[in-house]
Amino acid sequence: MKAENGEIKYYIGIVALAAILVGVLFITSTQSSAVVELGDTVQVDYTGKLPDGTVFDTSDPEVAKSAGLYQEGRPYQPLPVVMGAQSVIKGFEDGLFGMKVGENRTLTIAPEDGYGPSDPTKIDVIPQLNDIPATQTFMREIDVPAIQFNMTFGTDYKVGDIIPIPDSSINITVIEIGENVKMSYDMEVGDIVDSGETLWTDEVVEVNSSHIVVKHDVEVGDVIQFPESPWNSTVLEVTGTNITLQHNPIPDTTIYTTVQTMFGPQQVPAEVHFNETDIILDSNHHLASKTLIFEVEVVAIEKASTESAGTESVGIELIDTE
Repeated sequence: MKAENGEIKYYIGIVALAAILVGVLFITSTQSSAVVELGDTVQVDYTGKLPDGTVFDTSDPEVAKSAGLYQEGRPYQPLPVVMGAQSVIKGFEDGLFGMKVGENRTLTIAPEDGYGPSDPTKIDVIPQLNDIPATQTFMREIDVPAIQFNMTFGTDYKVGDIIPIPDSSINITVIEIGENVKMSYDMEVGDIVDSGETLWTDEVVEVNSSHIVVKHDVEVGDVIQFPESPWNSTVLEVTGTNITLQHNPIPDTTIYTTVQTMFGPQQVPAEVHFNETDIILDSNHHLASKTLIFEVEVVAIEKASTESAGTESVGIELIDTE
C-alpha cells in the first residue's frame, strides 16, 4: 500500500511539474508574441537624433554623456507610453504599434507628426542697433484703487497730504479719496527723479497742468542692463530726441518670457540668437520644423485589460529637452 501511495505521489508530482512548465512556456510564449496595441502601457528605451546625427535626447546615460547632454539627478530609464493617450508626439506613438519586447526600430518622424512647423508669429526680431526716446511724458494726475493705495501708503491720509513714494525721491499730493484715490505728482523743472527701480536718473524738463516730461540722464559709453534681458546694452549716441543703443551679443541661450493665454499669464521659453544685425527671439519649440530620428527598443509591454482599455491615462510629454 505504501508503494502504491509513493507511486501516486510521484505521478502527481510529475503532473504538477508538467503543469508548471506548460504555464511558464505559455506565459513566455504569450509575452514573446505580444505586440504593442492600443491601450497598452509600453516601456521604451530611446535615443532621439537630428538627420545630421546630433543627439537631442536619450534614455541611455552613456549616450547622454557622449553627446554632452548628461544631467545629474535625471532618471535615465525607459519611457512609459500609454498607447492612445496622445501623451507623446504622434510619430513616436504611431511607430511603436506592432512592436514586440526586445524589438528595435528606427522611427523617422516628419515635422507634422513631431513638434509641427515653425510659427512665424512666435519669432521676434530686434535690431542690435536700437533707438529709444530720450524723453518720457506721463500724466501729472493718476487714479489708483483705494485698496491699492492703502496697501502701499496706509490708511491714515486725507486730502491735501503730501506723501513720499517709497524708495524714490518723488512726492505726491492726495487730491481726492473715494473708491479710487486721485493723486498729483509734485515736480518742478530741474528736479532729479531717482528710484531704485529705474535704469537711469531722470531730469524734469517740462511741467504743465496735465503732463510732466522727463529727460533720461545717460551718456555715450554708459552700459545699461535692462530687466530680464540676458544681454546688456551700450549707449552709442545721445541727441535731444533719441538714445542709440548697441545690444551686445551673447552666445545662444534660452530665456523665459511671459505671454497671455486663455489660462492667464504663462512663462514660455524663447531661444535667443544674435546674427550680424539682429537679435532673434524664437518661442517655437526648439525641435519645431525638424525631422526627427528615434532609435527605439521596447523593453516591456503591459497589456490593457478589457476594463481599462480606452480609459484616460496619466500623460507623459515626449520629450522635454529644455
